[in-house]
Amino acid sequence: MTGLRAILFDFGGTLDGAGQSWGDRFAAAYDAHDLAVPRERLREATGHGTRQAYREPAVRGFGLEATVAFHVACQFSYLGIEDRAAADAVVRTFLAVSVAALQESRAVLARLGHRFRLGVVSNFYGNLDRILHSTGIAPLLGVTCDSTLEGVSKPDPRIFMLAVERLGLRSEDVLFVGDSYEQDIVPARAAGMRTAWLLARQPARDDSVADLRLDTLAELERLR
Repeated sequence: MTGLRAILFDFGGTLDGAGQSWGDRFAAAYDAHDLAVPRERLREATGHGTRQAYREPAVRGFGLEATVAFHVACQFSYLGIEDRAAADAVVRTFLAVSVAALQESRAVLARLGHRFRLGVVSNFYGNLDRILHSTGIAPLLGVTCDSTLEGVSKPDPRIFMLAVERLGLRSEDVLFVGDSYEQDIVPARAAGMRTAWLLARQPARDDSVADLRLDTLAELERLR
């Protein structure tokens, strides 16, 4: 892969989860604390938490811990679980994975930043910049697009094009890295970008349009 000038990243599940979506990580946290919630029911509760976070203006002022705590509180309310200690335990378990992944991601981005311009494009709640600053990632970036602030969300290719335009580059000069095939890879390709799919434990697809398949973000350091 030659001619790259910039790399853009998804946030949730990519920078903060090493290829695991928030839904999968919430499920793992529930399992870790013996909360027996059927998977479909938990998916519904996670979706409810996501919708509530988008609707609640106060979330724009939250850091990562407060955002996750809000999300879990909404999930527990949806599920009818009244157990503050269990909710706190789920939050701690979820955050432990996020903090470790973000530290590793920051180190990778710091090294990539010597050769490429960097940015983040994410469906988020209006507080993405706040979280990126708190983790030390923001100073490494040239552009950030938070769907709530931009008024356009993945999988709409326009949010990807916004980032490319702000970098002043051509789409083909930019690589997008994400963990969701439908939300990241397909629309980024539609926007004319090259793509890298962070698979983690996800099954690969024979018909994938991704240019690269990654097990870890550190593999990007092989790019020239």
